Amino acid sequence: MRMLKRSVFLLALCGPFIFTSCETSRVASGGPYHVTAYKPNDPSKVVVKVSLSKQNVYVMEGDRCLMAVACSVGIPSKPTPRGNFTIYRKEEDKRSGSYGFRVQGNQVVPAEAGSNISGRYVGYPMGFWCEFSPAYGFHQGFVHPVPRTHGCIRLKG
Repeated sequence: MRMLKRSVFLLALCGPFIFTSCETSRVASGGPYHVTAYKPNDPSKVVVKVSLSKQNVYVMEGDRCLMAVACSVGIPSKPTPRGNFTIYRKEEDKRSGSYGFRVQGNQVVPAEAGSNISGRYVGYPMGFWCEFSPAYGFHQGFVHPVPRTHGCIRLKG
């Protein structure tokens, strides 16, 4: 959890970030996950680069890599947006307003928010939300080895 908070802190400091293709090997998503992160010399020069093809996030200060971590990105039918963005909203304990489940007594049924399934809607947790485009952001969650999100960038918690 401490590493995720540090990761999100660095992401929040970054200002603009770029989705690009960077060369690196894929990091496995299971088991313990230890990440080394370095403090920037000048936080105003830090950018975050996301390789959609490699599913990796790179926190960079010029040519210096401050941190590299695995991530999950959007599936082909709901791709992660490409372009240059700035994180403009952060929320520590956000829940999805679109994807989640319905609670029906002792049963839990996967459902989207607007579905006609009865029961109380509960959005999936998206801890440490950092929004970069309306309804798209970095957030905590399981990192799959293949694209698996609805367009967000999921980081290991």
